Amino acid sequence: MSINLLDLVKDQVTGALTKQASSFLGESESSVGSALGAIMPTLLGSVVQKSSTSSGAQGIMDMVGKLDLGSLSNIASLFAGGASSVNGLMNSGGGIVDALLGNKTSGVLDLVTKLSGMKSGSSSSLLKMAAPFLMGIIGNQIKGKGLGFLTDLLSGQKKYVNDALPAGMGSLLGFANLGSTGSTSTKTTSSHHTSSNGGGNNWLKWLLPLLLAAAVLYWLSSRGCGEKMVDATKDAAQTVENTAANAVDAVDSLGKAAANFFTKKLSTGFDLMNAATDGIESQLINFIEDGSKVVDKTTWFNFDRLLFDTGKATLQPQSQEQLKNIAEILKAYPNVNIKIGGYTDNVGDPKSNLKLSADRANTVMAELVAMGIDKGRLEAEGYGQEHPVASNDTEEGRQQNRRIAVRVTKK
Repeated sequence: MSINLLDLVKDQVTGALTKQASSFLGESESSVGSALGAIMPTLLGSVVQKSSTSSGAQGIMDMVGKLDLGSLSNIASLFAGGASSVNGLMNSGGGIVDALLGNKTSGVLDLVTKLSGMKSGSSSSLLKMAAPFLMGIIGNQIKGKGLGFLTDLLSGQKKYVNDALPAGMGSLLGFANLGSTGSTSTKTTSSHHTSSNGGGNNWLKWLLPLLLAAAVLYWLSSRGCGEKMVDATKDAAQTVENTAANAVDAVDSLGKAAANFFTKKLSTGFDLMNAATDGIESQLINFIEDGSKVVDKTTWFNFDRLLFDTGKATLQPQSQEQLKNIAEILKAYPNVNIKIGGYTDNVGDPKSNLKLSADRANTVMAELVAMGIDKGRLEAEGYGQEHPVASNDTEEGRQQNRRIAVRVTKK
């Protein structure tokens, strides 16, 4: 798709927003312009990244659907409404920023502040102002169209985003290779195999020409073109047969893989992302919803997609998806409180292990709070090398013992 959303943002938003925001924030237009030059591709890159899964793309659709596209088309009028109008804009933008950037927001703001020379508070306000306008541009492009059009539109933005991102922003957000045409998430449910853009039948595009070629070869051989042509026909027919078999196997494998995922639309409208059938999401929901299961001090559920830097309490970016799932589960079940437990293996100093486990448990709690969960509903404690679930004599066992778990304390 040839539409460059960043060009549309520049033509329709950035100039007017620069002028209005600089006056409102008390910053120079050049500083605000530099900041927006970093903010817009950053936000768009996050939108593109989020839309790489079917549930993420639907989330973008839902986000856009809540905006008043009419008011966003007149920037001067919006700012003319005074502080209350602009604060309303930033409140809306704050939710968008949280959904797109999550715990990366502070890092983005630090980089934008350094690049622009603005005050940190101004960078934060500008980020919240810019987010609704970008989503408004997207909203106007997809108005009256479906999810397939949105995903095609956003997929076509990768090169434009990569070209516009400031140095260091891509690696900070985990999409340094956003422009790659490599694979996107394949962890989709069977309900999405026949998407509006026909993605589930792409193999027909190359299978049908092979069938046609085989038919032509067979016709030529029947016209007396000799044994070599007959042999070629047989070879082509065998190729078609093998190709068709491989395609069927691939579709069958995809179906089996989809069966290993737990799908659930929460009462809030959120679709859980890439949750395993036996993962923490399904176990936690089953426990919450089953009235026969009572709260106790022994029933724990292990995170299965949390990754920390070795020997540190720093979460790796790929952990965000499961943390988001848990946060959304807690939002859907507001009476539920949980305790987060951190554990290590028995390698190293026990006191250091205890501290590391506590730090990691507190990091997870802080992430959930940043995603909108009331801290009063959460507890965190580190248990170090206590309570192993496997033998520490093997690496596999030690990996199982290095874990973060959750226990329901109220439901």
